[in-house]
Amino acid sequence: MTKKEHEILNHFLIKTSMWIHPINMETIVSFVHGFEAGTGKETFTSEIKSLLESKHEIFGSNQGWPNQILIYSEKKNIEWCEAFLEIGITIIEQLKSSFNS
Repeated sequence: MTKKEHEILNHFLIKTSMWIHPINMETIVSFVHGFEAGTGKETFTSEIKSLLESKHEIFGSNQGWPNQILIYSEKKNIEWCEAFLEIGITIIEQLKSSFNS
């Protein structure tokens, strides 16, 4: 992940309403998939899957990262968007030290 890609994802997470409307599972998933298609890398979603599997024992199997976040949100009794934001910020912080300029 480049510094610019990191900055874009970070901005998306902290100012989501500037990027998409309405803010819901479908628009967030669409944005993330479009972003990763544009960069040609699946770094962000791969990290989401890995974090949820290793730290929370929520395995994606064939249902993908959006369903992993759904399961996480149900376990924590929070909305899907809130769960995505929580996980996304954790991932961005982890990637902060490893992106390439």
